[in-house]
Amino acid sequence: MESQADPSDPLAISSEDYLFDLDMPCDLMSEWDIQQAREQPIAVIGVKDVQLSAPVGASAWGWNGVMAECPIQPILVSVSVALRRNFKTASEDDDLTEDTIHYGRLRSAILEAVHRYNTKFKPDNAAELSIKNVVTHLISALTVRHHLTIGKKVNWSSVKVMLPKSSLHGAGTSLTMQTIYREEMPEDQDPGSPESFGVIGRSVSLRIHDLTVPTLIGMLEKERLRKQNVIVNVEMDRWLWNGDSHWDMEQIIVKAMEESSFQTLEALAEHIGKLLIRYVLIPKIIGVVSTASSEAANTWDSLSDDYKKVPWEETNVGDFRSIVKIKLEKPGIYMDTIPGVEMSMDFQPQPNSPYFDLWENYKKLKTPERSYNGTLKDWIAENYPEEPLAYRKRKLEASETELAKSRKITEEINSHPSSSDPTTS
Repeated sequence: MESQADPSDPLAISSEDYLFDLDMPCDLMSEWDIQQAREQPIAVIGVKDVQLSAPVGASAWGWNGVMAECPIQPILVSVSVALRRNFKTASEDDDLTEDTIHYGRLRSAILEAVHRYNTKFKPDNAAELSIKNVVTHLISALTVRHHLTIGKKVNWSSVKVMLPKSSLHGAGTSLTMQTIYREEMPEDQDPGSPESFGVIGRSVSLRIHDLTVPTLIGMLEKERLRKQNVIVNVEMDRWLWNGDSHWDMEQIIVKAMEESSFQTLEALAEHIGKLLIRYVLIPKIIGVVSTASSEAANTWDSLSDDYKKVPWEETNVGDFRSIVKIKLEKPGIYMDTIPGVEMSMDFQPQPNSPYFDLWENYKKLKTPERSYNGTLKDWIAENYPEEPLAYRKRKLEASETELAKSRKITEEINSHPSSSDPTTS
């Protein structure tokens, strides 16, 4: 039987198989911008870590890309909503009223969304079996089918999916979507579009949590003799992609840390970020924009191979970039310290960017094959023979100015012992 819903009413559209389109890069805000634009929450309702399972790409042990063999793995779903008004009536009457959202309804929407993903979703390719598509199903269920996350009721929502068994070295991977809403639901928007439900902005962040990797790091003599367990957290703010690139990123991070011998966490953090940008993010961006259409393919074929001569401002590459955030911590050499650093990297292809040179050979960049078992350094040397030479030249130029500074810092550290006994770590 055909639906008799009013097509001009976004709350009455047929929603049996409706999914939000979350792939428009121009709609995304950074997580920082979302936090700044949010109203201070008056009341928050939520459910945390609903335990389910789904095929969402590679598990900790990887995946061969065959859809029928995609591993089923546990997922933890958390949803929070900030109500537009306080639940005064509900609290006074000790009963469910229109000024609140029962957490049982949130849980029901979560169960329904994941069930639909598992039973009704028909992916066109292996990349669509992803954590991002689970979030898409959740957002669509909460908004379109259950009318819970709409501007009339809430001013902010957060949907998080965690994959606790996606990593051999850490706590797992998560994808979080935050959305802000206006109370008025505009009538001039296409029925069923996010804007028709009051959506005015959203952020999507992919996080790799608490990877612990033995790493040679530190300036002191004893730190140059033994590896220490360094904890790394990586966030990709403005994440647009389907697929399971988080698995590839973990392999690059782990190999880079195991093979490194930096003196400072700052240098190691930037090294990790550069590798992820160069061998994961840039290949993804160029792959998408250069194959969007036959016209796009011809345009990109005609562009110079020299990244410095490409008119980047005339392309839409900037719309697809993520903001890379790296956080590193290591054991302190003294009992009263836990050293840590955090940094953000925006690799917009502009000459004044400190990361502009990462776009060198942009047409040839790719992600290491999952079957590759050698070192990351060897893979780079095999695929980009000129790159290690150029990297070493830049490194040598930088090290000449940093060497004296490092020695001075080491002397200062040794001359100021901690008030606590030094540890042996």
